[in-house]
Amino acid sequence: MRYLIIGLGVFGRHLAHHLAQQGAEVLALDRRDDNVAAIKDEVATAVCTPFDDPTVLERFPVSDFEAVIVAIGDDFEASLAFTMKAQELGARRLVCRVLSPMHERLLRLLKVDRLVIPEEFAARGLAHSLFLRDVVDGIDLGSGYALVEVHIPERFIGRTAEWRRSLMEAHGVALVTAKRPERTLVEAVTGQTPDPEAPLRTLGPMAASEVLKAGDRLVLFGRDKD
Repeated sequence: MRYLIIGLGVFGRHLAHHLAQQGAEVLALDRRDDNVAAIKDEVATAVCTPFDDPTVLERFPVSDFEAVIVAIGDDFEASLAFTMKAQELGARRLVCRVLSPMHERLLRLLKVDRLVIPEEFAARGLAHSLFLRDVVDGIDLGSGYALVEVHIPERFIGRTAEWRRSLMEAHGVALVTAKRPERTLVEAVTGQTPDPEAPLRTLGPMAASEVLKAGDRLVLFGRDKD
């Protein structure tokens, strides 16, 4: 799948990185040489181009991309101009970073497929991690629901799946999966608790026989109040 990203600030650069990691072919555009240099080895093509003339998009097969993402984060006029030009060139799906309430209103009038406010998304997740005890990270899903990552409560360690399920069902919370620190060979042999700073791996769908261990992080779904 092919994607065109316009704007390689923090948001655009991370998006390009993650899409490329998933196997997508990414064309990335930015007006700054250093932003282009930072991503050029990770994506299929990275091009430095000025943002004062959106007709530069005519050089690329815009309608062939799965989506065009206008990720410009510091230029209201350039963002609108590139959005309208991408529409004119037949973009199949258009995603735009929102810069202000006025920008959002204009993008809605243009009937852009998806609007993104990365700062709001990050702030909502941080609010969960600050407000809820032992929460490491969180995603606010709206309507009072959230997906959160928490340090394992001590009483969960070594418990059976049936025990976990009955407790969580009583509170209206679902265990989605768990993350587990990678153990060194010595830790695995001796049964030591892994280093809390060790990289985490996601266990995926959890079998009923899976026993939770010290150092695990639980990924839970439910209402904020629960």
